[in-house]
Formats: sequence, structure tokens, C-alpha cells
Amino acid sequence: MTLGDLRKGGNALIQDLPEGEFRSQFIRLGLVKGASVRCLHRLPGGTIVLEFSRQEIALSGELASTILVTIP
Repeated sequence: MTLGDLRKGGNALIQDLPEGEFRSQFIRLGLVKGASVRCLHRLPGGTIVLEFSRQEIALSGELASTILVTIP
């Protein structure tokens, strides 16, 4: 399952991040393998708003679909 499949209010654990530039940025934010995330909102156009480690970030649906997750 990918992060892009997560429904509003759903929780997930990060299993794998995309390679390349975005991976480094996610790690700097604390979005790493094993991190617990919660979907706060799903916006028109596919954008997903996540909550993790006392912060919120918005990801495009395209980028969210490259992050593998599992449901706890």
C-alpha cells in the first residue's frame, strides 16, 4: 500500500521512501522508515495532509504514491 492510498483519519507506518532528492528532504523532516503518520486531510487534486512528530506537511498525490506504508 502507498501513502497515497491512505484515507482521511487513517494511520500508517512508513516502510520505504523514494530514492533521490526527496528522500533526503523527508529524512531531514523526520519522515523516516518506521515513522507513524496520520492522514488529516485529502484535498482536491490528490494532495494529502499528514501529521507526524508534532508537525503537519502536505504532499502531492503523485509524491505520496511513491512512499510505501503499512497499516498498524
